[in-house]
Amino acid sequence: MNSKKVTLAVVLATTLAVAYGYGGGAPVEACGDMVPQHHVAPQSTPFPYRISVSKSNIRSGEKVLVTISGKEFKGFFVQGRVGDVPVGTFEPAPGVKLVDCGGSRGSGASHSDPNPKQQIALTWVAPPGLSETVQFRVTVAQDGGTFWVGQKSTPLTISA
Repeated sequence: MNSKKVTLAVVLATTLAVAYGYGGGAPVEACGDMVPQHHVAPQSTPFPYRISVSKSNIRSGEKVLVTISGKEFKGFFVQGRVGDVPVGTFEPAPGVKLVDCGGSRGSGASHSDPNPKQQIALTWVAPPGLSETVQFRVTVAQDGGTFWVGQKSTPLTISA
């Protein structure tokens, strides 16, 4: 009888984890397509959040603030990209888990807990010697079954 209860508890916990995603942030497997491993399709409705970048032009090595805001959400995943290649580094912050995408340490940032939030502000550092246009790609999970994938910020021009 006890083994049946244990089995049921394990099955239930596994099912909830699959249904409601990763409360501890995006796994490294999501780096390429930025799709959460939630096992449901992303939203095709308009993106209800705002992605703000504090500057439109910076020099390599400088920092910008990237803010995601809007109605309450539980998860996020963001990368600075040149084309499809993650670049730059996010600085550690409370409630943020850094993700090493494409072999670059801290090139992605995700939530570290499933607590509801209406805004998250992240500091991103442009890599030395970069002279490119970067766009921030953002995935936001309102909850485990409602999320938008790879939304783009306004371009950020970086000069060496």
